Amino acid sequence: MNNLQYDSGERNHYFYGKLMTVRDFENEQTYMNDKRRLGNRLLHGAGIVAGLGVLLADNQTFSLEPGMALDYLGREIVVREPCVKQISVLRGFDEIQGSCDVYLGIAYQEELCEGTFSVTGSGGDSGVGREYNRVREGYELFLTTREPNPAALGVNSVLYDLCRIYDENGVTITLQIPRFAAADGDFAVRVLFEKRDVSAPVHFSFAVESDLFRGPNGEKRLQIAYDETEVTTHKRLELDYTMTCGPVQDDYTDIRIPAESFSLSLGSREAGRPEKDVARPVRVTPRPLREVVTEAFYDLHFDDLMTAREGQAIYLAKLHVIASQSTVFIEKITRNPFGQYLPNTQLLGLLLDLDKAPGLQAETPAGAAEGSADLPAAPEAGSPVLTGAEVVNLGVSPKVGRAYFSHEFIHGLGAGNVCVVVAAENTARQGDPDTLIFGSGGVFSAEEFSLAAPACQTAAMLNARKGTLQLGVKLLEKTSQQTIRLRWWAWKPSGEPTGRGQEVAPDIRVIITPNTSNLEPMQQLRFTAVVEGCASQEVNWSVAEKNGGSIDRNGLYTAPPMEGVFEVQAQSVKYGNCRASAFVVVSKA
Repeated sequence: MNNLQYDSGERNHYFYGKLMTVRDFENEQTYMNDKRRLGNRLLHGAGIVAGLGVLLADNQTFSLEPGMALDYLGREIVVREPCVKQISVLRGFDEIQGSCDVYLGIAYQEELCEGTFSVTGSGGDSGVGREYNRVREGYELFLTTREPNPAALGVNSVLYDLCRIYDENGVTITLQIPRFAAADGDFAVRVLFEKRDVSAPVHFSFAVESDLFRGPNGEKRLQIAYDETEVTTHKRLELDYTMTCGPVQDDYTDIRIPAESFSLSLGSREAGRPEKDVARPVRVTPRPLREVVTEAFYDLHFDDLMTAREGQAIYLAKLHVIASQSTVFIEKITRNPFGQYLPNTQLLGLLLDLDKAPGLQAETPAGAAEGSADLPAAPEAGSPVLTGAEVVNLGVSPKVGRAYFSHEFIHGLGAGNVCVVVAAENTARQGDPDTLIFGSGGVFSAEEFSLAAPACQTAAMLNARKGTLQLGVKLLEKTSQQTIRLRWWAWKPSGEPTGRGQEVAPDIRVIITPNTSNLEPMQQLRFTAVVEGCASQEVNWSVAEKNGGSIDRNGLYTAPPMEGVFEVQAQSVKYGNCRASAFVVVSKA
């Protein structure tokens, strides 16, 4: 089943009086299966056709929804019923060491079933051999800590070249460079940035150079820079930059990243640079790019399409797991991390209709600033606007009409009245981080606007004396989501004094000791926090979960009477945007 000999070119020929043996019947099945799988592989590709969503059931268990996928050999993987699994029983669990990202994959599997006896077999003293009546097609779930090369998961390598610039200290920076460019047209490069288990703010910059392309001001060097203002331990971003090509004939040029132009820092610490310059070729052509890309695809060698490569699998989810001394628990699930969806003809027809329908095309206003969805314009010139995001936990079975709340946190503008705007992020399955829903999401139809976020109402409660916020959400419809991510903006209205909490320093970070702990119910543990790079060591302690225990102002934590995994947070009083988390696993001995 795993070889490349899909089509032998021979099938059974039937005639009256032909003696049929096992070989003939097996060849009949093999011929039909191979033909169908060859068509699946070359006409459709590989990926998730429908369903196969992964939901977090508890901190060690996930639920897999029914669905179907085609693997890289054209075989159908069908999950007919919902499946609930603990990660500890899956193949690859032993690879997990410490806190890391683990990929959940699914693979085609066959097994013999329905045992019977063969009277012609040689099965021991009785002379009767044991055989099986059926071959059951199924699947196997597995875990792997090895991140696959996205270029090997599809034919995107025809169009894009993924250039890994930096991959150390939990930070990965990759440049996605088109292999083709239109003469006298725009050329877009994309920076893929990811950080894993890094509590310090990340800052990086480097230059992209070329002989044929020019930056916005006509220069040969495009400067790329990113400063992380909303600090989280895990983040994944895509940053787009545009260059312009002059009116040239068919030619090749290089996109270069000089090593000397690269700099990256984690907080106040410099984190190194590439050892040598990076260069990738780009073909510039006056011909329509559709024609050039189509030719490049059909120029691929047949073996390149049919040969299974290392790491080629269907990856359903990325699990961020935290390992303590006695257990491993799931902190976060990211569905379909490599976008392995396989659109059918019905979906493609809808997308074509969408392109033709007036008023439904999404257009970017001219001159819109990159990343403008993260920071709206300040109400008054010079008025500071702070922004952030909070995750509201809905639990395993969210109830319609019920309100859910985030923990109370410092907004960073100090005491006094503050104007607040709250929006719900649309966590679409195919990823749409730039879509925010303000007000009541019920106004927008999920079917008409392709929304994955449930209809809900959002609100914010301000404590003017303490300078804190608490966000709330009320569900208006049933949902299978277990969390809703709310984004907020806050600013001081005219005439209000600005508190010291508005200061934001990129070199400040909070470190909690211990980072992960195991306690019994009602047991106590004292946490300590250090604010690196700051003279003020004062922090505010809190517990993210409403029933996750309590912690006093001195860091003495008391576990709740129930078992579970709970998040303890420390937030700098002077720098409200700087905070850190520690996790407590509460279980009975």
